[in-house]
Amino acid sequence: MANAKANGWDASIKLLYPTDEGTFFTLAALAAGEPYDVVANVEIGENLNEAVDEHILRVSIVNLTTATQVAFVEVQEDLKPENNTKRRAELRAKFPPIPNLTSGDVLQAVASYKVVAGVNFDLSTAQSETFAAE
Repeated sequence: MANAKANGWDASIKLLYPTDEGTFFTLAALAAGEPYDVVANVEIGENLNEAVDEHILRVSIVNLTTATQVAFVEVQEDLKPENNTKRRAELRAKFPPIPNLTSGDVLQAVASYKVVAGVNFDLSTAQSETFAAE
């Protein structure tokens, strides 16, 4: 699900979606034993981007059928400030196969995105569309 455009002092996850490993093709169903990725399109507003230190994407996969977290990945990168420009990026969280997955399980990616700029920070959250286990 997409979030609103980031203003000058905001950081935002614009879109979060699971993909086949190493691609940008949306994952509709996850085969047992298959690795996969979750891609986050993120944006940092122009003012915040002038003082950034790092950004951190934390992604969990939730099995909605069993109401349990089945996977977690954190992506952290140091950033170099840029004057007079907003920053847009695609961050990729790489996931190994999910153990004990049952055909028909309904899954969803949920994420938080934190941008740190000195003592200041901004947070954004998003969730993907649901997908199923084959």
